[in-house]
Amino acid sequence: MTLDALTVIVVLALVVEFATEIVKSIFNFKKGLGKTVAILIGMILCVSTRTGLLEVFGLDTVYPIIDYLITGLIISRGSNIIHDMVSRLKEGKGKLV
Repeated sequence: MTLDALTVIVVLALVVEFATEIVKSIFNFKKGLGKTVAILIGMILCVSTRTGLLEVFGLDTVYPIIDYLITGLIISRGSNIIHDMVSRLKEGKGKLV
């Protein structure tokens, strides 16, 4: 797990968050549809940049597209969930040492 890879994921989460807000303001989506737009933007970004969270943690998948789609789903929740997840992983790592 590298800091650079996690930084890329956080940056993508921020891009998804900002892009979703822009799209929602242009098309005036309802709240539920805004989440769908965020998921689609997140998945498209991860697939097009080949960014996968499982790969960052050293887990190989038979089909990398699954990793990209899952990562897109996670980053669609915004930067807060990524920050919380990284914090929890750091806490867990500290307990093991």
